[in-house]
Amino acid sequence: MAARSSLVYLKPYRRALYGGIGMLLLTNLFFLGIPYFQSHAVQAFQDGNTDLVPSAIILLIVFAIATALTRISSRVWIFNTARAAEFDLRSELFGHVMTLSPSYYRDHPTGDVMSRLTNDVQTVRAMWGAGAVHLSNAVTSFGTVLTMMIWIDWKVALISIIPYPLIFVVGQALSKRIYRTMRDVQAELGSLSGRIQEDLGAIQVIKTYGLEGVRRAGFLEGSKRLLDKNMAAAIVRIQLGPMLNTLAPLGVAILILFGGRAVIHSDIGVGYYTAFAALLARLVWPTLTLGFMLALVQRGRASWSRLVQLQDTKPDIVDGTGPSLPISSEPARVEVKELTIKIGDRALLEGVSFVLEPSTVTAVVGRTGAGKSTLVDALCRLIDVPAGTIFVDGRDVTTIPLASLRAQLGYAPQEAFLFSTTIADNVAMGYGGGTAIPAARARELERAGALAAAVDLSGEPRITAAARAAGLERDVVAMPEGLATIVGERGITLSGGQRQRVALARALAATPRLLVLDDSLSSVDAETERMILAELRAVLHGRTAVLISHRVAAIKDADQIIVLDQGKIVERGTHEQLIAAGGTYSDLYRTQLDTEMEIVRKEAV
Repeated sequence: MAARSSLVYLKPYRRALYGGIGMLLLTNLFFLGIPYFQSHAVQAFQDGNTDLVPSAIILLIVFAIATALTRISSRVWIFNTARAAEFDLRSELFGHVMTLSPSYYRDHPTGDVMSRLTNDVQTVRAMWGAGAVHLSNAVTSFGTVLTMMIWIDWKVALISIIPYPLIFVVGQALSKRIYRTMRDVQAELGSLSGRIQEDLGAIQVIKTYGLEGVRRAGFLEGSKRLLDKNMAAAIVRIQLGPMLNTLAPLGVAILILFGGRAVIHSDIGVGYYTAFAALLARLVWPTLTLGFMLALVQRGRASWSRLVQLQDTKPDIVDGTGPSLPISSEPARVEVKELTIKIGDRALLEGVSFVLEPSTVTAVVGRTGAGKSTLVDALCRLIDVPAGTIFVDGRDVTTIPLASLRAQLGYAPQEAFLFSTTIADNVAMGYGGGTAIPAARARELERAGALAAAVDLSGEPRITAAARAAGLERDVVAMPEGLATIVGERGITLSGGQRQRVALARALAATPRLLVLDDSLSSVDAETERMILAELRAVLHGRTAVLISHRVAAIKDADQIIVLDQGKIVERGTHEQLIAAGGTYSDLYRTQLDTEMEIVRKEAV
């Protein structure tokens, strides 16, 4: 359950926060000495006792310096506390979004999530930092100044502060409107951020189809909505300052009226009247910043409500609470029993059952929409599956911790995603996150017998071997920087086939017990695919593998072939058995064979 109060994140730093607030209290106490000694100097001039003036001036300067030093210290402590809490909040939120299921990101724009992790978190930090400073300063200022004013003359003090309760009421009324308008602003900002992220990610498509003008018009429309909401919020915010500026001088007017009479009737001296005026002036700034503080708090509240909404989002896939799978070099055994996956009333998979025996290659084929990718997502637990339907080494996958289960897997998807780093780093992420990280993981696997003794723990030979098995060797040799080549945003500098092969190398580098290839060679030509699959046979030896391919010819050597149609298994067997059966698989094979022969004939002509 997400924390309902943002103050929870300040708790670990409460000593520094209390220290900053304490310094603010000292600031206001030291500041009180300035009008006090000022009044003594004025009174001394009036009484003709100039001997007291130098000491009063020296003390006034000392208190002014002390005020400045404590004010600086208070801001350093409070603002640093807010930034430390911001770090904790953002780290926790990022960790949380990493636990959310892929389905969440299909339903929520990535830009909106990014806006919450950046803009909203910064707004909450401003509420903690500047908001805390202004609130603490207002409270301590009013507390200390009013105390001294009452000590000088309680009647004049009470009359002079009559406008201030009215200021508070007006500020409260406007702050509620600020909250509503800022909540709309933050939501619109998240929507616009999502559009920007989408457009930048699809820049090649936009340029290819000449959509620059269309997308720019859409951006301007969204930007105009954001401008309108910001203007509406600004209209509410700017009302605070003028209203407070109008109400605050009323106290000064009252002081002049009633305090002046008190001086005329000798109820208070000129020095005390001067001090009274300075103290009342001291309340003007906290009153003016009250409006700024209220606006900050309401903006922070609006952003916090969006962050709580994100925090409260639960992953669709519940993590297993049973013991982890032991790290082993033995190939996995996977059993699927009556697996059914539905979205609403539509069954993506229905009653699917099969066994992946250790050290075997199982191919899954079927027409578009047959349920192949859904089956892969279920095996990798990228979607939730019913209990008692998938077992790894006899263990129900719903009881296995996700991190432990996925540590046994190597997965190469059809849509290969590459990070904006080198080819080597992208491959190394299969076993630890990058070339600088995987040593501990490599040692762990080596102790379990999963790595050959010749593998260098720095990872480079392992990366090279994986790249060779994935058919990347010739491409890498042709690149000036080799494996150190930067692939660019999402691998933009590589071809589609090269991206898929880097993703395949990443899966192979993980030395998985279960290797899942989801049509991961669809972007390479048939000849290259056959070459890579021939290289893969040596790598697949001693591993359990699932191979999805739309090319029947590429999987004919599999130990077992499963044919899916409309979410159901309609055929299974070896290539020869299925060809002899003359069913769906045979039709697919002959259709593709005829297509390839036609292509060869046309090329020959």
